[in-house]
Amino acid sequence: MKISLIGNKESPMNIFDELAKSLSKKITGLELEKRFVPFAEDLPEMARECAEESDFIFVFGFAENEGEAEMIKEKLVDVEIATKTRILKIVTTDEYGDLGEEEYLDQKEALVKQYSDLIVGILFNEERFEPENKDFSI
Repeated sequence: MKISLIGNKESPMNIFDELAKSLSKKITGLELEKRFVPFAEDLPEMARECAEESDFIFVFGFAENEGEAEMIKEKLVDVEIATKTRILKIVTTDEYGDLGEEEYLDQKEALVKQYSDLIVGILFNEERFEPENKDFSI
């Protein structure tokens, strides 16, 4: 199985090395590719290029504003539909640039765990995402 990790240069946080280690421990025979683009708006094109050889793509990018982030996510959905390659689309604005060192490292560790578990769940345990029925009994 091949997973591509795609990010952009302006990223205030690069979790790819730690994420690669975590995923490698959880998925046997995993092949990982890390790719970076100069600007956030280039993320969909890189995803399109990686889709030809990837089973799954994780995009972790940072846009200048919410409008740009939403536009990039929409383009990534188009790539996903056109290529039939699943893409986990995490595109947001900078929430990490003003953190102190300890907070930054704690946040980075939490993100690695969160996204590693999410990727493994998407690939191997989709049942965990099934909505639960609310129990209204008294």
